[in-house]
Formats: sequence, C-alpha cells, structure tokens
Amino acid sequence: MAKQARGSASRRTTAADDARLGDIARPEDFALDGTPLISYLWMLSDLPEGDAVGFAICRGLLAPFGADLALVYAVGPDGETLDLVASYGMGPRESAVYSRVTTDMHLPGVETFRLGTEKWLTKDQVADGYPLAAPFFRAWKSRGDFAFLPLRHRGAPIGFMVLAFARPVERSWHLRATIDALLSATVLWLLAYSALRGTVRSHLTETPPLGLTARQREVLVLMREGRSNREIADLLGFSGATIKADITALGQMLGASGRAEILERARIAGL
Repeated sequence: MAKQARGSASRRTTAADDARLGDIARPEDFALDGTPLISYLWMLSDLPEGDAVGFAICRGLLAPFGADLALVYAVGPDGETLDLVASYGMGPRESAVYSRVTTDMHLPGVETFRLGTEKWLTKDQVADGYPLAAPFFRAWKSRGDFAFLPLRHRGAPIGFMVLAFARPVERSWHLRATIDALLSATVLWLLAYSALRGTVRSHLTETPPLGLTARQREVLVLMREGRSNREIADLLGFSGATIKADITALGQMLGASGRAEILERARIAGL
C-alpha cells in the first residue's frame, strides 16, 4: 500500500508539472539519453577544432529538434571583438558568415552577448530587424527558427551561440534542458579554448570586423543629404564609377537595393 501511495503521489506531481509546462512538455514523451552529452563533453576535453564542436551540437544533442547550424563566438582580449571559434553546417566559412564582429554592431547575436538574454527569431524577423545579418540569413536554407544564446561564466559574458533549425521549433521541457546542458558544456570548452588559444590550430580566415570604410561613411552621409552620385563624386574628389561602387557595396552589406532601402537599413543598423 505504501508503495502504491508513493507511486500515486509521484504521478500526481508529474501531472501537475505537465499542466504547468504544457502538453508539448511531458517528460515521458521523450527517451532521455545522456550518451550525446557524454560524447560531447568527451570531445570538449580533447579541445577539438571548432567544426567538431558544431558537429557534436547539430548531429548529437540537437539533432532530434532539427538543428542544422551551430556557430560559437568568443569575446577577444580587448572585449570589443567577437571571433567565430566553432561552426557547423555552413560550407566555406569565410564566404558564409562573418568570422569577426564587434560589440557595437546591430546583430541579434551581439545584442544577446551585450544584454545576456537569449533571442528566438524567425528568418524573416532577422532579415527585417537586423540589416547587417540580412544577406546571410536570407540565403540560409533553414525554414525554422534561429536561437541566439548568451554564453556566460560567473555572470560575465564570454561569447554567444547561434543555432538554426530546419523547421519551426516547439518549445519543450526536453529542449530547454538540452540547451541548458549544451550551453554549460560549451562554456567549459570555451574557457579551455580561450586559455590555450595561442596553441590551438584554427582554420579561421582572419578578416577585419565588418564596418564601413571612411569614404563609404562619407558617401552615406551625403546620400542622407539627398546628393546625387555626381554631386557626391565632385565633393569627395572621386569618379562617378567609384561612388557607384561604394553605394553598391553598401547595398550588399545591408542586403538592400536602391537608395531608400539602403538609407533605411543603415538607420536601423545604427550606421
């Protein structure tokens, strides 16, 4: 009888938890298997290349949820730049995503890093609200959600993670627990990676932080004043072809076409 009573109490507690978490979050719906996390931690202990970390995320822990992209950015010694140190799912890294960003850029991952709060966005929300990210996320094949997750150690921000899913994500108890475990494990890896950064081989292409050249900034200011290409060229002392190339580059950077859209996206991006 005592055993039955304890069993009934346990079932009542589970039912209460289910009601609180919602129908999609019933723990008994999932077969919890610690093997992927154990394997991931084992990989981290050997300080693998960044691609191996991303592979472990997308083909291990988060594979059941449809994850097909993982990026990990780590803050640099200056506290102002964030370097891409782990990735999976993109193809050629240098042509698919920014390998370095700065903490003042208008990007969802950077805001996650600065504020310490995660963001869940659709591709359209990223493209509409973050012009600097628009070209990459518009081209990305995923049809699901994007998660931007802060990486913190003892309350201090040390980087951020980007996850993309092939389909819309149903929030669940299992997903939350998996992501929390994943973030903890990645922080451990990132601390070790940062400590040994000088000795760990990296395939990263060293590129400067995304930003405008001095001339592009001047062109943008004059565009806001309503100046024509010819007027801008005369004022700055360059050919019309050079100014046109600068405007084209601004459009590509912001994922915009036409002067009006370039100016609007530049405004949103804080440029």
